[in-house]
Amino acid sequence: MENIDFAENALNNIFGFVEKLKNRDNFSFKPALDGVIGRGHNLSLGFSTYGLKLYYMLGEWDRLDKRHKDDWCKYINSFQANRKGLPNNSYIDEQVFNFYSHQSIEDSVKDAIRKLLNNLNKFNFDTNNVRFSKAINAETKQAIATLAQVGYTSDKEFIPQYDTPELVNKYLYSLDWSKPWTSGAQWSSLCVYSSINSNNMNEVLLDFIDSIVDKDTGSYFVEKPTHPREIINGAMKILSGLDWVDSPINYPEKLIDFCLTNKPVTEGCDIVDYIYVLYRCGKQTDYKKEKVILTINDSITEIVKLYDFESYGFSYFQNKSQDTYYGLPITSGKKVPDIHGTLLCTWALIMALDINEKLNSKYKIIKP
Repeated sequence: MENIDFAENALNNIFGFVEKLKNRDNFSFKPALDGVIGRGHNLSLGFSTYGLKLYYMLGEWDRLDKRHKDDWCKYINSFQANRKGLPNNSYIDEQVFNFYSHQSIEDSVKDAIRKLLNNLNKFNFDTNNVRFSKAINAETKQAIATLAQVGYTSDKEFIPQYDTPELVNKYLYSLDWSKPWTSGAQWSSLCVYSSINSNNMNEVLLDFIDSIVDKDTGSYFVEKPTHPREIINGAMKILSGLDWVDSPINYPEKLIDFCLTNKPVTEGCDIVDYIYVLYRCGKQTDYKKEKVILTINDSITEIVKLYDFESYGFSYFQNKSQDTYYGLPITSGKKVPDIHGTLLCTWALIMALDINEKLNSKYKIIKP
């Protein structure tokens, strides 16, 4: 019960840390408590959505008046813009746009080499343009999902780049599904877009995922990854998409077995992905339920390692704040908590308490 007590106490104190990161405009947040560098001072969109999700999970969103809620969502919607080569009305933070638009000579040379190797069919490297497109897609998905979570929508209709069954299938089959962590994130974003558009692409998305599900691990890939973290974190991305389109997990028992025999490393994303997969599977089936709950509770020990008992926040890495955001350097990586680590660990603790049936009614589960 020690870990459960920690979870309950930590959740009682987290909001105070979140407020330390909030800027004067009430809608944007610093990425970390200290050590912020370069573009980390001016990035706004992503950290605003993180802050809003923390407010929602901690029950603080309900305490805001309607005008504050409206203004916050209006702030997020202010990032909708049109840029050449991107879907209309994407959510674009100028700091992300400028970072990818102004490559150094060294980065340009590396990008040229990547393109050459790709053309020779030797590798499948993401070029600068591909990384840029994925970053904007991730931020757009995050913004739309966050707004939907609190009952708001985009001011301007977002038109996904792949908006027909043929285009969706072509895009999905072009992804490298030996790396399901990355490819699964792209599939998941399409699920969010389908959900806000009356589930218009659910059938093609689910048909595709049914074609790549692995019956041995319960995860989703074409060529089995060599590292368990890729399998588990990739499954997390797919399960989050399935949540958005209200579809059950294909083989939850197999995923449970795989997770129980493969423990995560101590990084915010890995631990939370691990807990999320077990949590979602445990909500769908009673298979090894006691072992699932015990394992989730034991995993809180790893979350404790990311906790700062003085400031009441979590760091993304053990003894180090998150130092990059979609490739952009944002902090010097000091031993301080950060907003992303705090968001992930808060979510994990809420899931842990929920599956133990000990969750205070003011706390809420989010769809990632």
